[in-house]
Amino acid sequence: MLSRDNDNFFILWLRSLDKVILVLLILWIFLGIVFASYTTLNFASTKLYDNPNTLVNKYYLFIFFGSLIIFLTSVFNEDFFKHTSKYLFFSSLILLLLTLVVGLEVKGSKRWINLIFFNLQPIELVKPTMILLFASIFSSNKNFIFKFISTGIITFSVIFILLLQPDYTQGLLVLTIWFTLLFMSGINLFVIISLAFSSIAILVLNLFIFKDKFYYIFNRFDSWIGSNDISYQSERSLDAIQYGGFFGRGIGEGILKEKIPEAHTDYVLASIGEEYGIVTIILVLIIVFSLFMRVFAICQNEISGFKKYTLVSLSTLMLLQLFINVGVTINLFPSTGMTFAFLSYGGSSIITSAFMLGVVLAFTREQNK
Repeated sequence: MLSRDNDNFFILWLRSLDKVILVLLILWIFLGIVFASYTTLNFASTKLYDNPNTLVNKYYLFIFFGSLIIFLTSVFNEDFFKHTSKYLFFSSLILLLLTLVVGLEVKGSKRWINLIFFNLQPIELVKPTMILLFASIFSSNKNFIFKFISTGIITFSVIFILLLQPDYTQGLLVLTIWFTLLFMSGINLFVIISLAFSSIAILVLNLFIFKDKFYYIFNRFDSWIGSNDISYQSERSLDAIQYGGFFGRGIGEGILKEKIPEAHTDYVLASIGEEYGIVTIILVLIIVFSLFMRVFAICQNEISGFKKYTLVSLSTLMLLQLFINVGVTINLFPSTGMTFAFLSYGGSSIITSAFMLGVVLAFTREQNK
């Protein structure tokens, strides 16, 4: 069936994929399904819906649609994404603007749009589509001044909308995307560092000028660096990892999920570590980092500028988000609401992570190299 002479579309598609990335991605998603089924979601589902299976079933549905998105996205070639990038981005930007009008307010921020079955966070769509758009601009033959100014205007427009929600963490991630692409374009490192310091200074100044609007950030920092040195959630998270030890307390024996509301989202690694052990957390991180190291290795090959810009930026974005999630888990950062793709519960996170990894598969296929 897998003969080289086989012209079946699915077989040809499967054969063209980078096998290392495909296997690592399957392992990543499989572990997420295992943890969701037996550890992270049952208690939260019972607490929220009086049914231990509601969140689990919704997670399965997200994974199903995510897997479908991975497949459909990986089928398209470079030209498709290059030509549709502007339409994809501006469509997601419209959704982001809609949050200011019809957004669902949670803890003082309007970041989500209620789609009945789940709440969509449009910025999760904006980030990967913005990368595709910027990659097409930076890889074009246009004047560099045009590239710099056009991408800069878009970047700070998105950040402005995010500050109105408000959502500072995502604003910093959007800024990081732009700086990553600028660095890849060959711009002087001193210029990038100067831009970074100037931009961050403006954002920090904005925090203090509009302190009432961003009180939640000051509250999180107060909790993070307070007199007790550690926030309640971070303390419980570290306790759970410590109690779990190297090999865990056993499936269903964890109690972190009973103590903090974000045990199935922000602090999912702590829940996993408590029941499966530090060894399992290390295994998950090895799988994830190996996948992206493989992507970076492929970027060393002779591939187009558009694909290189896209692959490096998408990988950097996902790694940074995972780093923030791990940092919050071990109290390296204050709580940010950043999830761990495929392990944490969240429709927006799963769907957009699937889209990004579908693009990664598409751009690392053998016929596209």
